[in-house]
Amino acid sequence: MGSKKSNTNESFEDIQVPKSLDSFIQELPKRYANGEYDQELESQIDKEWKSFRKKVKKGPNQKVVAFSISVVAAVLLFIGSAFVSPTVQQIAANIPYLKMLFESEPFIDEIRAALDREGYQYDGIGVSVNPREVTVQLIGSKEYYQEQKESVKALIEDVLKAKNYDAYKVSVMQPYEREEPTEEDIAQWEQYEKITEAVMAVLQEYGYSTMGQQNGVSEDVVEFELPNDETKVEEIKNAVHVRLVQEQLGDYTIKIHSYDPAKREREGRWMPVVRTISDGLTAKTEYNVKGIGYSNKSKETFKVLITTTLDQDGSKVEEVVENIETTIEEFLETEEVKNMILDDPYEIVIYSKDKEELKVIKN
Repeated sequence: MGSKKSNTNESFEDIQVPKSLDSFIQELPKRYANGEYDQELESQIDKEWKSFRKKVKKGPNQKVVAFSISVVAAVLLFIGSAFVSPTVQQIAANIPYLKMLFESEPFIDEIRAALDREGYQYDGIGVSVNPREVTVQLIGSKEYYQEQKESVKALIEDVLKAKNYDAYKVSVMQPYEREEPTEEDIAQWEQYEKITEAVMAVLQEYGYSTMGQQNGVSEDVVEFELPNDETKVEEIKNAVHVRLVQEQLGDYTIKIHSYDPAKREREGRWMPVVRTISDGLTAKTEYNVKGIGYSNKSKETFKVLITTTLDQDGSKVEEVVENIETTIEEFLETEEVKNMILDDPYEIVIYSKDKEELKVIKN
């Protein structure tokens, strides 16, 4: 049995993801192992997205598709969840830029609505990062694709231009051919589902509703999470092992990942804030932001890490950094955000492209 480990296009609805992964995918916006979202993760996710597209084109087995699409799902949930076109009234009212994003619907919905109005036949809209890219797949013949691709591209570019989101590239493509999963692939998924169902049956007896953020099944290991204040870890491990043996699913080693519930709760409150900062600052070239990450490892301080494309000694460094700082501080001072981050001590560090510290914002 192949390794299936969890650590997360809007479309690709024809790819069948096993039911046991539904909750896994839904949890992905909050899933960043060890409480840290690497500031270079946007580049990593972009590579995963491109790799996913190539694998699908070659005809992947079901195992590869499900775990690649989980990363893509995270991209869309993280990047595409806070965009909308600011109205003239909002601008006139001087509502902070990031506040508008925070309170808005996904901008992908606006693109979808525009495509629907024009009657285009498409198979989903996606967003990748570094560089920022919006992709849409057109359904139909090669002739239809050739006839419509430029007008579709122009339509999406107009939507982005209306919002001054000038950091995006637009790509229009044809859907990739996909091969059906083999009998071996299907058998592996069925085995995986049986194992996770058996594990969950035991965990539910101890009051847990999921296997947590870090979970997976490999050749000889089953792993899942428990809070660090759980007093029956060994008992739970043994119960899971016995259940798997009794149901003839295998003699697996059980690995437990421990997490701090207080830090996990703080991370959950900060995620929408970090997401909005990332969305807003990377959508416009004026901010010169390459990527944004965070660290939740410290018990005392939550950190947001911003990597720019600026040279430390560049002529516009001071102006751009001040613009970033003002934009973030205006957002953090809104009542909605204050109610989310509470009195958490935080540090927001702005770096040059060479990782030199340019500014630290803290409370």
